[in-house]
Amino acid sequence: MSEMLIVTCGQTDVQLVVDGVRHDLCKKCCAALHDEIERRTGSWRLVDPPNGKAASPIDKLPEGELILCTPRLDAVLREVVPTTALVLETRCDASAKPEDPRFAGAILESRLRANGVGTVHRHAFLKDAEHYDNRDDPRDAVIRRVVVQRLEHAVRDTIEAVKPSRVVIAAKGGFPTVTNLVEAIVRLFASVPVEALEVPDGTKASPPTADRAVSRTSVPEPIASYQARRTALVLIAKGNLLGAWAIAEPLHTDDIERHWTQVIEWLARFASSLPIPKACDIRVLSHARMAVRAALRVELALRAGDIPGAVHRTVAFFEAALWDYLGEKTSRHATRRQFKFHEPPAAELVRERDASRLCEHSKAKQQEDRKRPFCFEEAADGADWYRIDDSEICAIQIATRYLRLDSLAKLGQAMDRDIRELRNDVAHTEPTSALMDNARHRMQKASLWSSSDTFLSQPLVQDALRELGESHPEALCDELLDRVRRRLLAPLQP
Repeated sequence: MSEMLIVTCGQTDVQLVVDGVRHDLCKKCCAALHDEIERRTGSWRLVDPPNGKAASPIDKLPEGELILCTPRLDAVLREVVPTTALVLETRCDASAKPEDPRFAGAILESRLRANGVGTVHRHAFLKDAEHYDNRDDPRDAVIRRVVVQRLEHAVRDTIEAVKPSRVVIAAKGGFPTVTNLVEAIVRLFASVPVEALEVPDGTKASPPTADRAVSRTSVPEPIASYQARRTALVLIAKGNLLGAWAIAEPLHTDDIERHWTQVIEWLARFASSLPIPKACDIRVLSHARMAVRAALRVELALRAGDIPGAVHRTVAFFEAALWDYLGEKTSRHATRRQFKFHEPPAAELVRERDASRLCEHSKAKQQEDRKRPFCFEEAADGADWYRIDDSEICAIQIATRYLRLDSLAKLGQAMDRDIRELRNDVAHTEPTSALMDNARHRMQKASLWSSSDTFLSQPLVQDALRELGESHPEALCDELLDRVRRRLLAPLQP
């Protein structure tokens, strides 16, 4: 197993040990002290950090041999045995940046090699008189773009070269803006498990203890919740439910955030036609009527600009509405696609059972027989079992002559052969721009979609849904989005 450690250098990463007590280096002259340590190479050594720490930092190095320690790195190395390390450092001039820990990278490298890390990469993301930000340029006000590029190249190139099986980040030394960015870059480019460690200051305990690296529990910052909810709402309004879940999922493990992330998870499951958990209290997502759910999926697909999905689901909407009613009048066989009727269908809707007798009829009679939707299959278990043909004309026959639903019949007539073939074209060929433009035109011409690509606004659709008992079909999608919005805008509980 190849483990890679990534660390950043800060002012407290290197400390001086005097009389068994460790000291921070004075921030105001940190760079000068580091320059002196660099000049005195060969006159300093690294030791295990003592637990005790002086209250005041030191601003002058003692004469003779210097004894240094690296408490944070040592704590990490007690938990991790890396084969490779990447040290991100700064090498700014002492005159320009007196607070810069400019020799810390070299000291950390020495400590890493002494602990058996054979390959250590060091990259300086700040040099000379550079600042990490530039308040005069809005794009560089938080952190300069050139610094971001250096950090990205260092992390990406090292990961690509090393190809580790695991990456451990202990990037809490230095500027918080930089250390947070480093972690984000690592998580983007590492295709292997990533663990972030933090090292609480053991000297602040009573009594003082050795610093210990612990796996950092990821707790989202308050801003992350607001940003994620806003982005999720924008995506949902555009019909992109799976995209909204991609935004919400990283926060879903947090107990406080789950009150709204679970709503997005329900939407994503709805979009993928997966079972909706019983805990879901948004009724329409698990509506008893398949046609209601199908209509919502068409509307959302159109909002998302998913023409292939909208075409397919438009035809599915009619089929779902047909079976919403057929399901109430039939029972399905346990193992075969056969159905028994609670009340036998009229004879004129059942196809001729005797094939030899059918051959005696004229061609017109044969064609007429094929329009009958119900095909007797067998008598078993005390019941007659039928196959139901719900394609094209047969579906209209079911709606008109068996279910006697005028609005459903009109919807079926709009789903003519051209529309059904369009569904097949979309499903079985590569959707080109020309095909999609043609699909939109034909759907609008059939009054199934509006000129502005909406579905629930159409009278054919609304009437069919009203026959199914939905009193305000035009408001289905808006009511869903309004309820989701209210859930996402509900105050967070402490």
